[in-house]
Amino acid sequence: MPGMFRFGIGLANDEIGYIIPKSQWDVEAPYVYGENPCYGEQNSLGPETAPLLYNELRQILREMP
Repeated sequence: MPGMFRFGIGLANDEIGYIIPKSQWDVEAPYVYGENPCYGEQNSLGPETAPLLYNELRQILREMP
Protein backbone atom coordinates (compact mmCIF):
# COMPACT_ATOMS: atom_id res chain seq x y z
CA MET A 1 0.00 0.00 0.00
CA PRO A 2 1.48 3.35 -0.92
CA GLY A 3 1.13 6.41 1.27
CA MET A 4 1.93 7.68 4.74
CA PHE A 5 -0.93 5.87 6.51
CA ARG A 6 -1.48 2.18 5.82
CA PHE A 7 -4.21 0.28 7.54
CA GLY A 8 -7.06 -2.04 6.76
CA ILE A 9 -10.37 -2.27 8.54
CA GLY A 10 -11.31 -5.89 8.96
CA LEU A 11 -14.72 -5.51 10.58
CA ALA A 12 -17.48 -6.05 8.10
CA ASN A 13 -20.89 -7.61 7.67
CA ASP A 14 -22.09 -9.04 10.99
CA GLU A 15 -18.99 -8.17 13.02
CA ILE A 16 -19.44 -4.42 12.84
CA GLY A 17 -22.87 -4.82 14.44
CA TYR A 18 -21.20 -5.80 17.71
CA ILE A 19 -19.73 -2.31 18.09
CA ILE A 20 -22.63 -0.92 20.07
CA PRO A 21 -22.91 2.81 20.81
CA LYS A 22 -22.41 3.44 24.51
CA SER A 23 -25.76 5.24 24.64
CA GLN A 24 -27.50 2.02 23.57
CA TRP A 25 -25.58 -0.36 25.82
CA ASP A 26 -28.19 -2.20 27.90
CA VAL A 27 -27.35 -4.07 31.09
CA GLU A 28 -30.71 -3.70 32.81
CA ALA A 29 -34.30 -2.82 31.91
CA PRO A 30 -35.68 -0.81 30.24
CA TYR A 31 -33.97 -2.16 27.14
CA VAL A 32 -33.69 -0.16 23.91
CA TYR A 33 -35.19 -2.92 21.77
CA GLY A 34 -37.97 -4.51 23.79
CA GLU A 35 -38.21 -6.73 26.84
CA ASN A 36 -34.87 -8.54 26.52
CA PRO A 37 -31.28 -7.37 26.41
CA CYS A 38 -29.76 -7.33 22.93
CA TYR A 39 -27.74 -10.23 21.66
CA GLY A 40 -24.95 -7.81 20.73
CA GLU A 41 -23.90 -7.08 24.29
CA GLN A 42 -23.03 -10.76 24.75
CA ASN A 43 -20.65 -10.68 21.79
CA SER A 44 -19.26 -7.14 21.98
CA LEU A 45 -15.91 -6.21 23.51
CA GLY A 46 -17.70 -3.89 25.93
CA PRO A 47 -19.38 -0.49 26.25
CA GLU A 48 -16.09 1.40 25.76
CA THR A 49 -15.36 -0.20 22.36
CA ALA A 50 -17.27 2.29 20.20
CA PRO A 51 -15.91 5.44 21.93
CA LEU A 52 -12.37 4.04 21.85
CA LEU A 53 -12.51 3.21 18.13
CA TYR A 54 -14.13 6.54 17.32
CA ASN A 55 -11.49 8.57 19.17
CA GLU A 56 -8.56 6.64 17.70
CA LEU A 57 -9.85 6.81 14.13
CA ARG A 58 -10.61 10.51 14.53
CA GLN A 59 -7.03 11.12 15.66
CA ILE A 60 -5.65 9.18 12.66
CA LEU A 61 -7.79 11.24 10.29
CA ARG A 62 -6.62 14.49 11.91
CA GLU A 63 -3.01 13.51 11.26
CA MET A 64 -3.61 12.86 7.59
CA PRO A 65 -2.26 15.56 5.27
